[in-house]
Amino acid sequence: MTLTFWFIRKDRDVDFEGKNWADLLDAWLNLVPENGRFTKIHGQVASLKELTAADYVNSDQLDLDHVSQSSSWEAPPPHAVTRNSTS
Repeated sequence: MTLTFWFIRKDRDVDFEGKNWADLLDAWLNLVPENGRFTKIHGQVASLKELTAADYVNSDQLDLDHVSQSSSWEAPPPHAVTRNSTS
């Protein structure tokens, strides 16, 4: 099974606290091991403008608000899309 994470950011945030989004994405994706049930782990950091309505509607919301360290973050929580993969 392929697991895809969408990390939603504000349009104006070109980085997060001086850290590059690509580096943060790599670190986040490395937290999920590619073994057993999940054979492929993918992700993308995007603003709501970059996300299609289909991407958003066809995703499953993850309730991760309780792990957030910043009270100033107002973007929607990340969403994950799971798809069966034959590769």
